[in-house]
Amino acid sequence: MEDAVETLFNVDNRWFKTLKDLFRHPGRVTKEYIEGKRATYLPPLRIYLSVSIVYFILIQLTESNQIFFINFSDEDGEAGDLGTVVQYLLFFLVPIFALYIKMFYRKRKAYYVEYLIFSFHIHTIWFVFLMIELFTVWLNTSFSAEWVSILSQVISVPAQLATFVYLIIYIKKVFDQGWVKSFFKSLGIMTIYFTTLAGFIAVYYFIILDFLK
Repeated sequence: MEDAVETLFNVDNRWFKTLKDLFRHPGRVTKEYIEGKRATYLPPLRIYLSVSIVYFILIQLTESNQIFFINFSDEDGEAGDLGTVVQYLLFFLVPIFALYIKMFYRKRKAYYVEYLIFSFHIHTIWFVFLMIELFTVWLNTSFSAEWVSILSQVISVPAQLATFVYLIIYIKKVFDQGWVKSFFKSLGIMTIYFTTLAGFIAVYYFIILDFLK
């Protein structure tokens, strides 16, 4: 919380440089931070917290339950509640995602914290893409014109696809592997990650939600 508050109220050039380089030079910030070149970048936890807090504030403002290609809204509210659970799970699964990356690269003999740094950075990117998705949701709810719906799709679909594309690029750049290995390892990591997410959703939907009724 201290890091989050300090970041939100003390935005400096490092904040903008870190966020800019995360997008413009995929993998560079992560690699340089692991190598100890940290003076020009914000700590991974700090940039991640600041971006994720903005994301959750926007969720409250837009009242959106859209997460990538899935809209968890319905009339009785149960799916909407489930959407909220998924949104917060994305926040808390960061250390688990780092563990999965470590599993796929166990031969590197690196410390877990290196993969945690990677996880913070890639989730920061994902939350920015999710904010773009929230913007398209706002467009659709604020304007009813057909061209707005088309514009939303033009913005939304590339942002959603970019989540996987950026993961491939990050893995290639950080771990110095070829495109084919990076693609299949990214696919494997994401498969396990979403399986875990689905497992938590199942627990919520079939056990916790049923118990609260």
